[in-house]
Amino acid sequence: MPDNFSLPGGNVATREVAYSGQTAALQTVSLATVSGLDDFKVATDLSADNPLPVADYRTQDTLSGVLSLLQSPMGFDRNQGRGRVTAVLESGILTTVQTVNTVTTVSTVTTVNALTALANITGLIGNYQANQLTWGQNQAAWALCVRPRIT
Repeated sequence: MPDNFSLPGGNVATREVAYSGQTAALQTVSLATVSGLDDFKVATDLSADNPLPVADYRTQDTLSGVLSLLQSPMGFDRNQGRGRVTAVLESGILTTVQTVNTVTTVSTVTTVNALTALANITGLIGNYQANQLTWGQNQAAWALCVRPRIT
């Protein structure tokens, strides 16, 4: 129970607490929230029902960033359900590649050891060499564009 004792200089707020097996009035230090109008302030002890109000906007931004990284980490591919890795081949030798779906640009090819799938190229165009179809198209284009201009 809080009691107010008069001391020289003013009143001191105390609480009745168990101290060394006896009940004693002690001056305590505690946190409280204060509400009300200026002339009628009410101090309420902090508790689970009356927590200390805290606002920290800098920490909120930091925690939001950490949360977004945890929810979708960089390099994580949701479609495959695993991490993506960009690897650098330091040895210069790539031993096994199972499947390559799309190749957009190849700058330089120095050696092709064994090309065994020529049937895929020649079989589609009637067993001609693959470039004969292109030659025929080039000749037809020349005939349509240049020949009428020759007098």
